Amino acid sequence: MIRRARLLLSALTLGVAAPLFVAQPAQASKCPTSTMFNPITKVRWNCIFPITIGGVRIGSHDKLDKALDAQSASAPLCACRKGAQFWFGVKVSFWSPNRMVDVVTEPGCMMALGADIMATDGKLQGSQSSISDGTNTRKMFAQMHYYISPVWKMLDMFTDLPCIEDDGFDVALITEVLPTWQSGTLGAIIQPEAILFGNPAAGLACMADSAAAAAGKVIDPLFWCMGSWGSTYPIAGDIHFGDSVEAWAGLAARGTFMMGRLGALTISSSDGCSFRPSPIWTKSRYKLQLMEPVKGGKCVNIGRPGALWTSGKHAPGQDNAQFMLFEKVICCAGIPVP
Repeated sequence: MIRRARLLLSALTLGVAAPLFVAQPAQASKCPTSTMFNPITKVRWNCIFPITIGGVRIGSHDKLDKALDAQSASAPLCACRKGAQFWFGVKVSFWSPNRMVDVVTEPGCMMALGADIMATDGKLQGSQSSISDGTNTRKMFAQMHYYISPVWKMLDMFTDLPCIEDDGFDVALITEVLPTWQSGTLGAIIQPEAILFGNPAAGLACMADSAAAAAGKVIDPLFWCMGSWGSTYPIAGDIHFGDSVEAWAGLAARGTFMMGRLGALTISSSDGCSFRPSPIWTKSRYKLQLMEPVKGGKCVNIGRPGALWTSGKHAPGQDNAQFMLFEKVICCAGIPVP
């Protein structure tokens, strides 16, 4: 909690200069007030499957799930130590809904709260524009909000598992106060490694990631690629797109990557004993479910082509989106040994 508070405070300090780096205003949807988060109705609960308990898989799975669950199936028993505490147990893995991401064209529109908290007087507005390079592609700009939302804790379920987060609901980051999100040039200054991946050779490598994403797989070493959704760099609110829903997902994924670069992302260790920092994300550990403006029928792996899942997901005149971020959790559930 203290680390997140410091992160937000630093962002607010930088935010003094934010009005200097604004996108061109566009005709955007107003902030909806009916989007307040309700975990019972908005979460697609079949996304928590498959669940693996002691190497036994429960529920349907795809290629990505099968590869990750192999870590649990190969070693169903586990032993952990934390300080003076030691415990034996059974390895459990599942997809946990514990983060939310807003992608909004209306600055200050907190969809999870169902409220507009920031009057920007037309500044920092989202936009869409065509690119006159003969490719018929367009560019979108939008703001991103990242929430800590441990649904299991909010519903008071499975709280006895040691790997279930006990943090409360929290707003971890809003990009309206980050000048680096408003300008790709500033983002490259803060993240200089972006220069290494903003070249044609790195872009060609993303073609393999895009093909893998279409097949339900993720190539983790290509961390600068988001499959068919584009590149993680520059870490800013601009993204090229042909499908609006796919662009929303791309900005949500880029925001998750940015949280890792800011030191605020962790993943569970493969032995199920602890959480470890993740400055470079492990893409295969995450999948997204669209909650607004239309509830998605399934979760999608990072980079999955929009042609396979975005049909009918963009309600007319609604240009603000909300996603639930599911994370693959591996946990050693056992009994402490005195």
